[in-house]
Amino acid sequence: MTIGQRRQPAVSLPRLRPAAGGFTPRRPVSDRELTQLVCALRLALPDVGIALSTREPPALRDGLVRLGVTAMSAGSRTEPGGYAAGGGAEPQFAVSDHRTPEQVAAALTAAGYDPVWKDWQRVQAL
Repeated sequence: MTIGQRRQPAVSLPRLRPAAGGFTPRRPVSDRELTQLVCALRLALPDVGIALSTREPPALRDGLVRLGVTAMSAGSRTEPGGYAAGGGAEPQFAVSDHRTPEQVAAALTAAGYDPVWKDWQRVQAL
């Protein structure tokens, strides 16, 4: 970020799930509770960005977009080195939405939204 740019505040709501090393959350957050959290955040902080990870299933992610989610990951790899050739390590947590970035963008477009692939790099005018 360059000096003088204003960055929009954002929050992410990754639910804890069983993970590598045998971790199991004491009290999992239900779909209903996650939906209530998104609604409460949107009402209390109307200008904050809300991000949702691929930990959530496609139908839930598609529904939460309509309630105010502003950023979603797609095509995620959760194992160390997963984006490098050969990865092979144990994933840190399970991905529930296995759609490609193009499939997620198509779902957003079909729902009437304009997906933004990259909005963080400043472009200099000629």
